[in-house]
Amino acid sequence: MKYEWLNKKTPRSVDQLRLWSENPRLNPEEKHILLSDFAEDMTFEESDRKDFFKLLKSIVDDGFIPADPVVVWKNEENEKFYVAEGNRRILALKLLREPNKAPKSIRGMVRVLSSKINKESIEKVLVNVAPSFEDAEWYINQRNSNSSLQKSWSRVQQQRWISELYEKYDGDIEKITSITKMTQGELENFIRILKIKDLVKLEEVRHQLSDSEYNDATSYRFPITILERFFSNKDVKERWGIDYDGINIKFVNKLSFLNAYGKLIKDIVTKNPENAIDTRTITTNLDNILNKLPKVDLENIDDAQETNEGSKNPDIEDQPEETPVTAPAPAPAPLVVKNDPNRSRLVLNIYTINTDSYRIVGLFNELKEIPLKYSNCIASSIRVFLDLCVLKYIQTENLETAISTHYRKSIKDVSLKNRLEYLKTNNLPDKPKKIAEKLLQTSNQYSLDVLNGYIHGQDSHYLGRGFLNGFWDFLFPLLEKLVEINEEN
Repeated sequence: MKYEWLNKKTPRSVDQLRLWSENPRLNPEEKHILLSDFAEDMTFEESDRKDFFKLLKSIVDDGFIPADPVVVWKNEENEKFYVAEGNRRILALKLLREPNKAPKSIRGMVRVLSSKINKESIEKVLVNVAPSFEDAEWYINQRNSNSSLQKSWSRVQQQRWISELYEKYDGDIEKITSITKMTQGELENFIRILKIKDLVKLEEVRHQLSDSEYNDATSYRFPITILERFFSNKDVKERWGIDYDGINIKFVNKLSFLNAYGKLIKDIVTKNPENAIDTRTITTNLDNILNKLPKVDLENIDDAQETNEGSKNPDIEDQPEETPVTAPAPAPAPLVVKNDPNRSRLVLNIYTINTDSYRIVGLFNELKEIPLKYSNCIASSIRVFLDLCVLKYIQTENLETAISTHYRKSIKDVSLKNRLEYLKTNNLPDKPKKIAEKLLQTSNQYSLDVLNGYIHGQDSHYLGRGFLNGFWDFLFPLLEKLVEINEEN
């Protein structure tokens, strides 16, 4: 029997199972080596984080329910077992067993839940061992289960999986169809949309976008369902001169198409309020959307663009034989200068924050947008942000009880000054510790007293742009220790 292995379940050590780094749930642009790498990626979105906490809690409350198979295969090169199906569930078990390996953004919650479960009860898990990865592939396509504990792939993740199969089997549609059980038409649509998305990498489109917009457009988190809805519309195909032949894409005027396409992508990634483009507005407001985008010229076409012969790219059939005249290269983006005391925003756009605290994320992002001319708002926000980050660190490191015991009062009644004093003495490494020491010195220009004055005082001192930027830069290494702040490459 071909799939007899599915009828046999074998106990395997949770600690010995390896997670699959090619899992379509993961960002293909990042490396996944540590357990925290996997966890951070699988909980990046707020909805994913909530679902993951729900899974953790269900395991703590009810135990691990083996309703859905965990499918693994053995890598013959290193003799290790890798998880093909059930990576999210195995990750949850691993973190409950070793909560210190959770990323900082969710470590506090994981520790709380981990303390409520007997680790031995989740030491082993029953798995189905596939003879090879190829034997497990067909089951991977059953991810769209309605199980409350098995999270279905998103449309983007599903498309990425199809793309990987397409490359692996050299475009053998019949082979991919046999694995995925999709129709040929469904597969061709998947592949075409991925090719349309990749048009953003062409210089004719790239030069219309800023670096951050381009990164958003090429990210695996780009809302590809918007493109799918847009380019499946009959009116769009007619007005933009685009047609399909299997997995191939034909253009009436490719250069004009790319000009309009670039603006479409820009409006999607910037969420342009003057031309809102999503799956809903494409259905209800398509004419208005198209009228605000550049028109595709379907009349003045070069002879080179009209032919489909001699195509340089077999997937997109109408590339001209001659190298087209490209638009002038964009002016280089202004150099981002860190620690510039005269910058107009407290937080530079090159920084992102990863935490499950909605308040911290919201305040951090707002500090990227609020001009420093609103100095009272900025000043008081620095104090609030520090307070929130200190409390989050205490929760993440599971220090509430220790601090409450030390000061003989509830954690909510322990002042920020005392919280910092405790962390400085017991938890912080050298550099953040020195910052905390200076912060607690009333004689220091960047002191907690100054921060408290922003909220409770009447003075208008220390509200200049240079001082506020300097205070933030002084605090930054401490903040990086308290919460996870990342810098874009």
